[in-house]
Amino acid sequence: MSDGVVLRADVHYPTVPETGAPADGPFPVLLSLTPYGKLAPPPAAQIGGGPAPHLIRRGYIEVMVDVRGTGASGGSFEMFGADQTRDGVELVTWASSLPNSNGRVGMFGISYLAINQLFTAAAVGPDSPLKAIFPVMAANDFYRDAAAMGGAPHLRTVHAYGSVYRLLNLINPTLEFLTPGGHARPRAGGRAAVRQRGKDQRGYFDPLVAEVRTGGDAAFDGPFWDSMRPDLILPEIAANNVAVFLTGGWHDAFQRGAPLNYAGLQNACGGRPASAPMQPGQPLSDRIKLMMGPWYHVSDYGGLNIQDLQLRWFDHWLKDDAAAAISGSSFTFQPIGDRRWYHTSGYPIPEATPTRLYLSDAGRLATDVPPEQTRATLPYRSSGPMSGRSVEQWTLGVNSFVTAQSGGRTRHDQDNRRVQPGALTYTTDVFESPTMIAGPITLSVQATADTTETLWVAHLDDVAPEGVCRPLTQGALLGSHRELDADRTWYLPDGTVLRPHHLSTRAAVQPVEPGESTRYDIEIFPTAALIVPGHRLRLTLTTYDFPHLVPTGPARRELAGGIYQVQQGGPTPSFLLLPLADPGAFD
Repeated sequence: MSDGVVLRADVHYPTVPETGAPADGPFPVLLSLTPYGKLAPPPAAQIGGGPAPHLIRRGYIEVMVDVRGTGASGGSFEMFGADQTRDGVELVTWASSLPNSNGRVGMFGISYLAINQLFTAAAVGPDSPLKAIFPVMAANDFYRDAAAMGGAPHLRTVHAYGSVYRLLNLINPTLEFLTPGGHARPRAGGRAAVRQRGKDQRGYFDPLVAEVRTGGDAAFDGPFWDSMRPDLILPEIAANNVAVFLTGGWHDAFQRGAPLNYAGLQNACGGRPASAPMQPGQPLSDRIKLMMGPWYHVSDYGGLNIQDLQLRWFDHWLKDDAAAAISGSSFTFQPIGDRRWYHTSGYPIPEATPTRLYLSDAGRLATDVPPEQTRATLPYRSSGPMSGRSVEQWTLGVNSFVTAQSGGRTRHDQDNRRVQPGALTYTTDVFESPTMIAGPITLSVQATADTTETLWVAHLDDVAPEGVCRPLTQGALLGSHRELDADRTWYLPDGTVLRPHHLSTRAAVQPVEPGESTRYDIEIFPTAALIVPGHRLRLTLTTYDFPHLVPTGPARRELAGGIYQVQQGGPTPSFLLLPLADPGAFD
């Protein structure tokens, strides 16, 4: 690199099947930058590691690079940041001039590798060799997507990520030392350098976790998290004319981020603010695509061959193959509970109508606001039974993936009734016709509390006639983070919050006033789900998501012993805003 740091890469070339000799080119280059080790074993290889023979055999040079400070590469690690972005730009230029390259570069990969693609695509400039990327499961705003939910820290998730990350970075450099014969290959620093690498990474993650635990600056949105927010650089990607095929999952750790990246890129291509909601009928760029399905972070995508889609995308943009163009809608999704694919254009999804369902006495979600105000009592609890979907989501779906690969089937995330005792539950009437939930969801709670802090956790479930509650999605909000960013919050014409964006900076955080009626706009992460006739929807409102949303520092003390009074009906009702659609309205 230009600063003298050495990054190590594996370069895979197409060969002639009969002889093993290098194939005639030239070929485009596919580049991936991984922090998990370019020799990662399964299932870690699912999130970045090892070659993709399916693509190499079809005429692509593939380059897999260990991010600086990871694997066998030199330098010091930090999550993303200016050094890694500069590395990405320099690697694109280097890869474009490899022997037998046609001068065009694409990038692909999942998770960290996907986010890295976005930062690189924003920094390369408009005349770069980088022409197309295929980010799978990429964040839009790491703080709001994964590190915290409504300001409530995902402390155990961050800590677990750091632990797994260090483990992979001890395993992979060790593999790098070994030749196929099992003999040590000399490397600068040897195994002592590998041990030091583990200490260096502990020195990055452990202080971060400690700072969040004690309520330090990393517990709030701010400069530390800005380097992990692709939403800030989406206009630059559009200006550089890089084609982007986004893939996300309705159960992914970044389920919130993928559709926001899509909306931001489409807006930027059309000259509109990237942080605004798309407008129905606005012009669309064929360079920006989104595909969403009912998948976790690590997934087999329901049998869908992602690499075949990647092949078409790159054949079109890197080989000028018009026949490979992916035509049709810009946004394709498969909802939870349905094997069919649906096609739309914008986000928010224009076929869906935001519909108010009011929290009512006797645990009903009603279409009409109750005229008389009643109150439901919710005592604060810091822990309780685990939600199966939440556990699976924040462990990246690895258990489901491994079980499915061995021929088994997971059941722990199929029924969410375990979290309902002691919570407030609100249920709709039976649906008489098929109904689609599709897009962003907001729960607006009007309530009082006797403490200076509150924590709200909302689960949305599909209730079968026999009572089984299939979890669809959830959201949370730490009450002191309730202030909205008016420039980034999405509103309906009447002023109703369609998708809240909370400020969550230290300066914006404000205590809850005990006894004062307060509105909390809770962002429930977006989803798409088909509700079939005979089923109902249930909102479960509680105060914990154990063991993930565990308040720390001052918030933990301020929450203790709290009693909340949720207002139902009357002049200031609590309500759920759901995007509902007739499935027949979609192509």
